[in-house]
Amino acid sequence: MPDLDRLVVLAHALREGRLLFRERAALERYAARLAHEHLRWVAAHSPYTASRFLQASLPLRAWRDLPPVGKAEMTAHFDVLNTAGLRLEEVRRVARQAEESRDFSPELVTPAGRFTVGLSTGTSGTRGVFVVGRAERLAWAGVMLRRLLPGWPLGLLRPARVAFVLRAEGGLYRSVQGRHLSFHFLDLLRPVSELARELTKLDPTLLVGPPSVLRALLETGARAHPERVVSVAEVLDPDDRRALAAGFGPVAEVYQATEGLLGLPCAHGSLHLNEAHVHFDFEDLGGGHLRPVVTDLRRRVQPLIRHRLDDVLVLDTPCPCGLAARRVAHIAGRQDDALQLPTRAGGQVTVWPDFLRGALDRVPGLREYRAEQTGPRTLALGLDPDGAEVRAAAAAEVSRALARSGATEPEVVCGPLPPAVPGTKRRRVVRTWQDGGGGDA
Repeated sequence: MPDLDRLVVLAHALREGRLLFRERAALERYAARLAHEHLRWVAAHSPYTASRFLQASLPLRAWRDLPPVGKAEMTAHFDVLNTAGLRLEEVRRVARQAEESRDFSPELVTPAGRFTVGLSTGTSGTRGVFVVGRAERLAWAGVMLRRLLPGWPLGLLRPARVAFVLRAEGGLYRSVQGRHLSFHFLDLLRPVSELARELTKLDPTLLVGPPSVLRALLETGARAHPERVVSVAEVLDPDDRRALAAGFGPVAEVYQATEGLLGLPCAHGSLHLNEAHVHFDFEDLGGGHLRPVVTDLRRRVQPLIRHRLDDVLVLDTPCPCGLAARRVAHIAGRQDDALQLPTRAGGQVTVWPDFLRGALDRVPGLREYRAEQTGPRTLALGLDPDGAEVRAAAAAEVSRALARSGATEPEVVCGPLPPAVPGTKRRRVVRTWQDGGGGDA
């Protein structure tokens, strides 16, 4: 069976090459055909999806007019959303057991098949679940292999070592492992010094991990010379890109979440939306900031139809690489992390996380930080290093940036950056204050 799995993955990888459309009209025609077939199947097998169309009094052909839902609705209706008869509590039990034991090889085995399951990091307050069937897992691995393996396809003919530095290992790539291609999971819950030594010894061809963790490994003394560094799970800020490129090698970014594989790099290193597999609509938030509403055109076990993400994107001009899939200028952050501050005119202004990150990136000597809105006009800055000069420069940059946005002068409280909790996703800009009291920490 592993040999058959490898052949299926390679077939998907070869097929992916035909989906790198150069003409926008051809890409949209292909996605429309895929959506027509996919929606018919999902509506027939997912009671929750069918009920959404009935409640909206919409035919399947009008799927783009379907009111969007988010992670809370997906979790609440999981038992009637999924198409394999799975139960949320059973999925959570298997996923939690894997995280507690740090053994991610077991699958959820049911009469409907074998499923890879996992939990999200819970940055939105609720730990969502994801479920992937065997066919979906092999297709996912093929896409990633085609788009990320250095020197494709000749890279398959020479030894390649892929290192994943992650919180959880979902087993998506085990079926591809063979004589020339090996995958190594480095559990980021282990001490950084141990991981740095192991990474140095492994010296992978491809290094994949969250940028904050990869920077910590670099600063702890890890030495490796990968042909490509792939940033996942967190926003890749310019200072991270510069540090990782200087310390390890060329850096690319993958946009991946519980909701699926959403963006992949091109040969030029730009991040493109994965539009041959996922349809994107956008809600305009102003100032070029867009909130995606996605419809996965292939995912069947846990379908995502008109699913609203928490992320905020800024799109870029067409890429010189010539791909028709839209290019992402940057991921601005999460909508619920946008600061809400009073203006001098008596109103309220939204300050997106990327705006504040850009300001703090200009502070000389600042290695890491966390900016947190803790009150209507209060910002707490955790700084590393935390010295008088860094505090003064950070407070000044933040105040100047917020003044440009039209916000009133905030109260900026500086202090040392608390140590990161192992396994948690880095969020450099957060809002834990909510108008009316309470918080979303």
